[in-house]
Amino acid sequence: MTEFETITFESGQRIFNAGDNADKLYIIKSGVVELIGGNGQVFAQVGEGQSFGEQAILSGGIRAAGAQAQGQVECDYIEADNANILLKSYSPLLVPIFEALLLQQSMQNALRHG
Repeated sequence: MTEFETITFESGQRIFNAGDNADKLYIIKSGVVELIGGNGQVFAQVGEGQSFGEQAILSGGIRAAGAQAQGQVECDYIEADNANILLKSYSPLLVPIFEALLLQQSMQNALRHG
């Protein structure tokens, strides 16, 4: 199955923690998600139409930050393996391109916060 499923998070519910396996990619249908750094501080908020959890595209990806619902949040999500199948069905080049972009983003974030 390569389709998205829907999930609802309650206000304050932790969606994932830094260091967790990156197993799902999320797209917000409604609400706001806070992204939380290793120091426990919120460093970004994402809202309707935005995605988070992109590390799920990487093979063996690990969450670099935590995510928590700010108010009730409804998301569509796709499991990591299914996301890769979906991307490969469009073009075999998409997965390596996304992996390279995500690795570059991770390195830039590490330099900024390191």
